Amino acid sequence: MPQILDAALEEFGERGYGGASMAATASRAGVAKGLIYHYFPSKAELFKAVVRSCIQPAFAELERLVVVWPGPRAELLQRIIEFGHTRVGEEPRQQMLFKLLLAEASRFPELAEFYRAEVLARGLGLVGQVVRAGVASGEFRADAADEPGLAAVLLAPAAMGAVWRLMIGEDRAPDRQEMCRAHVALALNGLRRQPG
Repeated sequence: MPQILDAALEEFGERGYGGASMAATASRAGVAKGLIYHYFPSKAELFKAVVRSCIQPAFAELERLVVVWPGPRAELLQRIIEFGHTRVGEEPRQQMLFKLLLAEASRFPELAEFYRAEVLARGLGLVGQVVRAGVASGEFRADAADEPGLAAVLLAPAAMGAVWRLMIGEDRAPDRQEMCRAHVALALNGLRRQPG
């Protein structure tokens, strides 16, 4: 099945969600069209499986990291921010998926809703969990856990950096590593509990 998902990502990436077809995906994967329908009864289900195949390993890694992290929550949050910048910035499958979602979500609201429910909500929940743990440990200011938009603000720069790279090109967009360092500094300085 991995070859089907890889072929589907290429098909969606090249033709968009609307132009992609199950038959073309089967041809790319070198399998019969019926086999694809056996696993995925519709193009929408195939698309969801492609998204999950791209994001599941990343979320599994981060969720495991959050559970076993032995040190300060500030360092954990830094790792998550760095992971976000690197994953969206360098991993070709993530880049292709991100580009596809940006291009197609307005035309296919069900794609946007799927992304919100399965990617964005999961990311916000993970970051919120780390912030609450940092508040509980005394590292972060007490009111941080009560700011409803905080997790989204903590995630947004990595996504915005990816948007800029797609819009104007890697060579003309703000430097990813510099942006990541500034993002980490701003986030941690804003969250840390101030003496007194």
